[in-house]
Amino acid sequence: MIGTPLLEKIKGYKRPEVSKTTVVYSENKLRILKVEPENKVYKTPVLMIPAMINRYYVLDLSANNSLAKALSEQGFTVYKVDWGEATDEDRWDSFEDVFTGKLKRIVTKVTRDAGTKPSVLGYCMGGTMSLIYSSCFTDDIKNLIVLTAPIDFSKAGVMSLWTKKEYLDPYKWVSAIGNLPSDFVQNGFVSLKPAKFMRKWETVWKRQDDSRFMDNFLTLESWVNDNVPFPGGIWQDYITWLYQENRLFNDTLIIGKYKASLKNLKVSLLTIVAKDDHIVPIEAAEPLHELAGSPDKTIKYFDGGHVGIISSPKLFPQLSSCIKDWLAERD
Repeated sequence: MIGTPLLEKIKGYKRPEVSKTTVVYSENKLRILKVEPENKVYKTPVLMIPAMINRYYVLDLSANNSLAKALSEQGFTVYKVDWGEATDEDRWDSFEDVFTGKLKRIVTKVTRDAGTKPSVLGYCMGGTMSLIYSSCFTDDIKNLIVLTAPIDFSKAGVMSLWTKKEYLDPYKWVSAIGNLPSDFVQNGFVSLKPAKFMRKWETVWKRQDDSRFMDNFLTLESWVNDNVPFPGGIWQDYITWLYQENRLFNDTLIIGKYKASLKNLKVSLLTIVAKDDHIVPIEAAEPLHELAGSPDKTIKYFDGGHVGIISSPKLFPQLSSCIKDWLAERD
């Protein structure tokens, strides 16, 4: 049982804002947030695209673990996509609409605001979506960084098993409940490694008087549990097309009138793989480097897991330095 002092720390925690941002575009729940550098050095802005199941601030997590802050301090203008929180009206959004509608408008707005095409950094599902967009609209962006994103969904660990056709019919699920509840998504991730979840709280109990540890823990824990509903229409296609039919990897994915083929990629590409990722294992992420048609492509492997790679005080400096250097060379 969690003791009262520890429980009060957890309940009373409020994550401080990290980067000073301004809203440069909004559309229903969607927002584009801009972080201006104090001293602009680089012309090419960075557009950060997170997954649709978590809050956007994972890429601007804390003062010591923020890609947005690290890049802006180096002189990059940074734009962050906040997908917002889906409600019943969003149940009818489709996977195709994300690319031909929302993402198209996002990239267009950022390009106009910055005066030049952006580099795109996509995390997790946001990385996969960035790839699909870039393969359809090959001339819209300048550089692409894909951070721990699944490509071969047949190799996506336990998630591949849970989403098999014989166990799951996404369209029936959505017909019955609409949007995927945030608790459904969160409980799924906890169930991947339930023993690790229990060990986490054992560690917290032992180190609750370590203020630095508790600050890092509470910052990350607030994000981990700050899930949002997944729009039903998007989720049913995402699961069917990518997990069950593996269309992106098999080169059979069609988005509207476009073929989303990784062979179409022209942009400079950086693929980042986390060696201990149990959500997107190495074998699910690394095929991108071979399949991408980009003439300039690099793959980097880092220690750590899916979230640890961007939240660990030990790992983050390596990751941020790699990204900053790679972008600077291609400005």
